[in-house]
Amino acid sequence: MTRPTRVAVSLARLRTRDGVWLDGVVAEPRRRRAALIWVHGLGSVFSSGQMLIQELSSRLNAVGVGYFKFNTRGHGVVAGRGTQLAGAAFERFGQSVADIRAMITFAAACGYGKVILAGHSTGANKVLHYAARAHDRRVTGLILLGPVADVAAAVKQVGARELRRRVAVAERLVRRDPLALVPRAWGYWSARRYISLYRPGEDEDVFPYYRPGARWPALRSVTLPIAAIIGSRDEFLDRRPEELIDAFRWNAVQARSFTGVVLQGAGHNFAKRERELADVIVRWVRDPGAPLSVGS
Repeated sequence: MTRPTRVAVSLARLRTRDGVWLDGVVAEPRRRRAALIWVHGLGSVFSSGQMLIQELSSRLNAVGVGYFKFNTRGHGVVAGRGTQLAGAAFERFGQSVADIRAMITFAAACGYGKVILAGHSTGANKVLHYAARAHDRRVTGLILLGPVADVAAAVKQVGARELRRRVAVAERLVRRDPLALVPRAWGYWSARRYISLYRPGEDEDVFPYYRPGARWPALRSVTLPIAAIIGSRDEFLDRRPEELIDAFRWNAVQARSFTGVVLQGAGHNFAKRERELADVIVRWVRDPGAPLSVGS
């Protein structure tokens, strides 16, 4: 495959209904068929993943799809928001609905009647949560990239018993002050965000494959075409990637179509696999219902 054609990328800025400014980049084709909005992961920023931005924006533009990538209010570790704290450490997960709605509205104002939401890591949690809560008819498909449960990843790292202890400590802290920080050894988190990330059953816990018998209410309610893409070497996996894909497939009970892809050799951030990932995404965007295998 040849290197992607360079495309013009513009800086952009939008404002959510509740007054938060979000910076980002936009790459638009001449023929506007649809828009893909990329929602970044936990603590990331719109400018991260330059190689993937180049690969994906150029490939999408070639088939008439605009590329949009904006900060969420949870960008970085700590971000100022007037007199309030934001960034990953202080972000409230439910407010991601306002962020994504503003991104879709911005794309619509640019002339795109159809929008595909592509969320990476925590961004995958957010786009699924948005689709389940907002029922936005402008959204025509979901791409979940690296959709690993934070609880499962933490259990793999520190063990189930220790994670339960830490959540209990965070619960005590949040009763005194929601913005209080958990012990630094656990990462830079407010107690409230720590609970959101690591207490099973929270709104943010939309991929509960680690809990036998979990109901998966968000995924089970979505009727859109869905693609789930996971790297075979994702460092946060607690099981074989094929097992994770199967769990998604079994619970995407109302999805118009479901496509699961394991990208061989890729880690959580798909570094050095940008070209293969862009190829998978573009082929799915062109025909969400078609069988898809890597390398075909």
